[in-house]
Formats: sequence, structure tokens, C-alpha cells
Amino acid sequence: MFWEWFVETLRTAIFASSQVCGGNIAGGILIVSVCVRLALFPLTLWLAKMSARRQAVLTKMKPELNRLRKRFQDRPERLAEETQRLFQREGTSPLPLAGCLGGVAQMPVFLGLFSAVRKCAAFGGKFFWVQNIAKPDAILALLVAATTCGAVAVTRTTPEQNKALLLLLPAVMTVVALWQLSAGVALYWGVSSLFSLLQATIVRRTEPAA
Repeated sequence: MFWEWFVETLRTAIFASSQVCGGNIAGGILIVSVCVRLALFPLTLWLAKMSARRQAVLTKMKPELNRLRKRFQDRPERLAEETQRLFQREGTSPLPLAGCLGGVAQMPVFLGLFSAVRKCAAFGGKFFWVQNIAKPDAILALLVAATTCGAVAVTRTTPEQNKALLLLLPAVMTVVALWQLSAGVALYWGVSSLFSLLQATIVRRTEPAA
């Protein structure tokens, strides 16, 4: 099947890349993870910018949407019609179809790499203070959680009223997950978090605030 071939190709790439680092599996995981994220970065950055622009438009539209809801609260068909016209006038859509399709298109790549990393990490090996990447590492889990928090904090679309919860929740979920997974998977997760942080920083600096 294609899926098995895809995962095996990524696994082979990790082992081949590890030879650059003297046969260190952790080095191979980092190299392939960075390469995959770099290859997908133009797409993920474009999607993030689209999301930021759409959020800015929705923020601008909010007063008018509230006015329409109040005016046509007893006429749902007219409300739907006027809302659609408003979205068309602002050049956006109630459903971010392009963003959804872009996210779905990336998912097999990330899942395939995750599966390949898990298989490779099972062979073990050292990484700085980590004595065996086949086992969980608490320090690495906390570092990855901190990076995840940073990415959420930098993301402008995070609602201010829920920001504390939205910062804490991903961090807790990351620590809980990585407490059970190998340090090799944590390395892959950490690379993804760093790219998310970089992406959020670029979007924040290049896209105008709402």
C-alpha cells in the first residue's frame, strides 16, 4: 500500500540522514523533520497569512453582523441572504474552504513522519542529556511545551479573553502526551513547534492588525 511505502521512505530517509551524524538516530530525526517542515513552510505560512487576513476582516465585519442579526432576528432567510451579501462585499466566505483543504492536504505528511519517527526512535540512541531517545524525557517535554506556548502567545488571532487558558491548555496537553511518548517523538514535536513559532512571528510582523 502507498501508506506503508510512504512511511518506509521517511524511515529510510531518517536512517540515511543519521549517517551524517555518525549514525545518531536523533540527528537523523532532526534533519528529516527540519527538511519536511522547510518543504511545507511556504504552504503553511500562506495558510497562516490567509487565516490572519480573514480574522481581520471578520473583526471589521462584526458590528455589521450584529446589526443584521438584530434587525432580521425574526426573518432567518433574509438574515442569511444579507449575511451572504456582506461576506461577498468584503471578499471573504463564511467557510474558509481553502484553509481547510490546505490543512487536510498536510495531515498525511505529518502523520506519516510521526509514524516513521516513532519506529526509528525505538532503536534508541543519545541526544545531549537524553540517554535513550526510545524513552520519554521530562526536560525535553517541558521545553517543547514552552515552545508551544510561545507559538500560541505570538498568534494574533488568539482571543485575549481566553488567552491564559489557550496558553495553558496546549502546554499541558503537550507535556501529558510527551510523558508517554519517546524522546525521539519529542524531538520531532519540538521542530514542529519551533516552525509554528517562526510562522506566527512572521505573520504577526507582516500582516496588519485588525
